[in-house]
Amino acid sequence: MTYARKNSGSKSIIAGLLLAATALTGCGEDDIKRKYQGTYELDLQLDTGAKVAEGDLDVGFSVYNDDEAIISMNKLLCTLSASYMGKVAGPGAEGGEVEFELLRDVRPDQILACPVPAELGENLWLQFRLGTGRVENQQLTIGYSGTVQQGTLEELAAGGGTRVGSFGYTFLGNEVSLP
Repeated sequence: MTYARKNSGSKSIIAGLLLAATALTGCGEDDIKRKYQGTYELDLQLDTGAKVAEGDLDVGFSVYNDDEAIISMNKLLCTLSASYMGKVAGPGAEGGEVEFELLRDVRPDQILACPVPAELGENLWLQFRLGTGRVENQQLTIGYSGTVQQGTLEELAAGGGTRVGSFGYTFLGNEVSLP
């Protein structure tokens, strides 16, 4: 007997792209909307050797529904989401108790992976495992890690692709005025 298989993957990708476009254009109701300028470093540990990308990066940051953050990294073609916790108290970099905003479970928004910059390889994707962020004294710090997969986005969405290494990513930027 033959069974028809419904492919719902393309609908979720389209929905994700629409949500990302909405976040990038600033439409919708948000509580906090900021911009950070800084530098990023992407460290790939591939089966074929290590590769590093680094440079300047502008990051858009918005919080929706008081507990969901959207982080737009246009240069890296990736929009992230995270659980947002504002006004958390904890130890500061120089000791003592400080107040900061916390980002937990940083991950790609709506899709499973983000593309690796083309200059580092073709059909490579970042699959996130762990990610956190922190806003303190108008400075945003983000760090996450995971595996590097090779294949098409459709293959990854279907649970395919080939693991070809791991990665670590960091961003540090200062808040700038919005135009």
